[in-house]
Amino acid sequence: MTVVDVAFEVRCERLPRDYGYALFRALADELDWLEADAVAAVHPLHGTATTNGSLCLGPRARLTLRLQQEQVAQAMELSGARLDLGSGLDIGPGRLRELVPFATVYSHFVSTGTADELAFLDQAAALLKAAGLPESMIAGKAHATSTPAGEVHGFSLLLHGLTPAQSLAVQESGLGEGRKIGCGIFIPHKSVVAVGAA
Repeated sequence: MTVVDVAFEVRCERLPRDYGYALFRALADELDWLEADAVAAVHPLHGTATTNGSLCLGPRARLTLRLQQEQVAQAMELSGARLDLGSGLDIGPGRLRELVPFATVYSHFVSTGTADELAFLDQAAALLKAAGLPESMIAGKAHATSTPAGEVHGFSLLLHGLTPAQSLAVQESGLGEGRKIGCGIFIPHKSVVAVGAA
């Protein structure tokens, strides 16, 4: 199985700051296989938070999906779609990106089902051990997002000391819960830094 990222140009004047679940549902309306696909994940969007509780996306913002290679052609059909999200999210051209095996990888938001940092670290370590991955990690900022089932809690997480095979494995499988709403998705990180400031 080959897993890749597909990054789309996007344009949107205003999004709700807590957009994760709404974005997933809007994408699932366009891609009827997305919800059931165990591998598919939706990367978090990056923008600037405003004082009125919105998120503004800059011109370099990208909507990125992590998918099996076989799903790429169907995902590319998102180009030209407009999602009913915030002021309206227009999706532009998509570009394929292969996963890169960095020794250090970072996730903005990993959830194991707890808001307690010590419990989170224990649970994350158990998940890593079960996957045959080293338990070398640094937790950062606490995060929360809302879903119809309730709030999802977690922390940013940096993993380091990975071999190329281990790095690709954790990028392909993710860690913890909520991959469809932006959780547990790892990207390459150039060095071990204070993830609370990342």
